[in-house]
Amino acid sequence: MIYQNREENLFVKVTDNNSYLAHMHRQVEIFYVLDGAIEVTVSGQKKLLEKGMVSVAFPNVVHETHTPAQSQAVMIIFSTDFLPDFSAEFHTQRPRNPFIDKLSEPERFSALVSGLLESVQKNTDTRIAKGYLYILTAMILSQTPLIRQESTSGGICQDISNYLSRHFTEEISLSQLADALGYSKYHISHIFKESFGCSYSDYLRQIRSEHAMGLLTHSSLSMTDICFSSGFSSMRSFYRAFSAVYGTAPGAVR
Repeated sequence: MIYQNREENLFVKVTDNNSYLAHMHRQVEIFYVLDGAIEVTVSGQKKLLEKGMVSVAFPNVVHETHTPAQSQAVMIIFSTDFLPDFSAEFHTQRPRNPFIDKLSEPERFSALVSGLLESVQKNTDTRIAKGYLYILTAMILSQTPLIRQESTSGGICQDISNYLSRHFTEEISLSQLADALGYSKYHISHIFKESFGCSYSDYLRQIRSEHAMGLLTHSSLSMTDICFSSGFSSMRSFYRAFSAVYGTAPGAVR
C-alpha cells in the first residue's frame, strides 16, 4: 500500500481501464462508471461497479481499483479544504457502504459530472467547478449513511510516506525510521499494520519496485543500475520483489 502525496485541490479526468494498486491519500476520491465494469475496493469492501454506479473513498482510507476486462469512468479527487462545509464528515466519519448501486437522480448526477469535467478541462473559474462538486458530494452523502471513524492516523501516515519517498533508496531499518520521526518502532509497526495494511518491509518493497518500473519503462539504464538505484541490496532481492509486486520479471517489461 502506497501513501500518495497529491498536492492539487481538484483532479478530474476520464480514465480508461483503470487499475491501481492499494493506496491512500489525504484527498477524497470518487469513481463514477461510464461504461464497462471496474472492481473497486475501499477499506476491505470490494464491489464490481457497472455503468451508473459510484464509489467514494474518504481521506486516509486504503483503496484500489482493477479492471477485469474494459472500463471507462470519471475519477474525481479533491482536497477536503476545497469543500470546507464537508470537512467534519470527511475527517471524523466514514461511509458504512462506500458504493452506490443506484443513484436517486441518475440523469441529474450525470449532467453535473459532465459540467464538472468540462469546467476543469476548459480551466474556467474555480468557483464553477466547486459549485458542481458541492452538489455532487451532497448527492453522494445523502445516499451514503456515515458512521464514526474509529481512529485517525493520517498525519503519521503522511510523515512516514514523506520520509520514505526521500530515503527509500537507502538502507533504513524500522528503528531508524521511528527514530527519525520521533515515534517508537512499535507504534510505527502498528501504523503500518492498521493504516497501510502491510508490513514495513512490504511497503519498502512496493515503492522500490514502483521506482524500478519507472526506470525500466522510461530510461536506458542497465538492469544492475536500476536494481541499486531503486534501493535493492542485490539482484536477487530485486527480481524477487519486483516479481511479487507485478507478477512478472523485470526483464519481461523490456
